[in-house]
Amino acid sequence: MTTRELESISKEIAEVSAFVKEHVAPLAEERARLHDAVSGLARSARDSQRRSLLGGEGRSVVDAGPYAGCDALDLAIVRSLHRAAQAHGGGSHVEDWGVRLRAAMDSVTSGSGDELVPTAEANELWRDVNLDTVVGSLFSRIDMPTSPFDIPLQLGDVNWYPGTENTATTTTALSTAKQTLTAQELVAEVPWSLTLEEDAVIAMLPEVRRSLVRNSAEVIDDVLLNGDTTALNNINADGTTIAATTAGKAQWLIGFDGLLHLPLVDNTSQGNSLNGNVTAASYNSALKLIGKYGVRPTESPFIVDVNTYLASLAIDEVETVDKLGPKASLLTGQLGVLYGHPVIVSEQMRLADTDGKVTDAGNLTNTGRILVVNRSQWRIGFRRELSIETERDIQKRQNVMVVSMRVAFDERSGNRSTATHTALQYNITGVA
Repeated sequence: MTTRELESISKEIAEVSAFVKEHVAPLAEERARLHDAVSGLARSARDSQRRSLLGGEGRSVVDAGPYAGCDALDLAIVRSLHRAAQAHGGGSHVEDWGVRLRAAMDSVTSGSGDELVPTAEANELWRDVNLDTVVGSLFSRIDMPTSPFDIPLQLGDVNWYPGTENTATTTTALSTAKQTLTAQELVAEVPWSLTLEEDAVIAMLPEVRRSLVRNSAEVIDDVLLNGDTTALNNINADGTTIAATTAGKAQWLIGFDGLLHLPLVDNTSQGNSLNGNVTAASYNSALKLIGKYGVRPTESPFIVDVNTYLASLAIDEVETVDKLGPKASLLTGQLGVLYGHPVIVSEQMRLADTDGKVTDAGNLTNTGRILVVNRSQWRIGFRRELSIETERDIQKRQNVMVVSMRVAFDERSGNRSTATHTALQYNITGVA
């Protein structure tokens, strides 16, 4: 994407900002339109950044033949399906298909053969996922050689004394601490029914790739924000009991509690019910709750839902993209700054009920939330990055694609009940 196109995206976002400022109380239809517009523009900006970092449109693709337009990752997915078919005796058609596949792979790997593709493509797919995350990219990442994995933390404070010549001073016994990350597994299983011999499978590859990246990034951000190991009255499904087999909700039970759990359950003094419309003071009040952890703006971003962000555009103090210029559109998910603190918009930050939790049967009142977190106080670790495996089910005549990862997340103090580095402003009215 060219600089002119980036500036065009920035201009569109600025126009959205200006419209909201002129219409402090827009109609419900306009709010819905703005919601879709902001979400779409944010995705476009992230896609532009990803293409720029990965080499843009100049990446190696197959020039001609049945795989024309496919890059190495697309071909790696086809290869996985091909091997699944071979394992069950796919016949001469599958063999012919394999010959064309190997030729296509050579054309995008500079003749080095497909033996180099698995590692390169795993890295590229994972890079795609990381670029698409909004919340996950905020925190320091640890590649975990084992699970659990201990991270040594900083030593305690050293005591200082006036010095006296030829006299040893009093020593300080340093306190030590560690943070233990325990990886939890996330798995998705998708049946993919198709006839491998037909070239029509190629047309599906771009969508398969986009879906893998989008869904993986969404679930990572979802569990980091909303993780809650409690099955009964989960903070995302208040009023019911969910299980590890509950579709669309099981991911919250991953095995660790996320960011929102701390102010809503662990240390409720870090949560505040605003019971009013969003203002600049709403953000400032959230900052006060984290005290010293909010002193460095770059370390303590705000994370808000889309509706609260739209309502916040009417605040004069919010420096939106019309003031930041094209640079803002290149920041992953960041569409503004308030008091120097980045304002991050996450689609995984849902509207909640007046108690700050999401009611399973539907919120009686849809209210907004503002989360502020000192990102230096949390760690995210990966024991296994995105893994893709394919198996052929001959009875159903379909391929089963299994996608998995192992992720860990925890705060550094080890005592959530007294931790003050994360806070939540909830029950923000006038946003739905």
